[in-house]
Amino acid sequence: MKNKKYLRRATIIATSCLVLMSAFFIIRELIDNKQVVDSNINDTTPPKKALSDWQIEYDRKARTEPAERVVTEYGDFYYAPFPKQFSRDEGANLDIDEQVTEDTNQVIVKGYFYEKKLK
Repeated sequence: MKNKKYLRRATIIATSCLVLMSAFFIIRELIDNKQVVDSNINDTTPPKKALSDWQIEYDRKARTEPAERVVTEYGDFYYAPFPKQFSRDEGANLDIDEQVTEDTNQVIVKGYFYEKKLK
């Protein structure tokens, strides 16, 4: 009788220790993985202070100004500050993943209009 109580108590204590140790190692592994991901992000992203003025200006222009042209398998499309009206069949909005075809005369990228030079 006494042995059963002792055995039950020892089993409960051993199981509790095993659960706590497992939880500790799982949490530690999650923290280590997060630190690895964070360090990889920090290693690949240059700090803002390291960029020179011309690099900062180039980055700003690339994000806010239209490109000179858009190259596709069906030809080059050049920036059109005053776009012409084309039918829906002749236009493709690449912002919403519409497909460019042979009949496409106008594409939209980042809200800017680009047109094919007509011969």
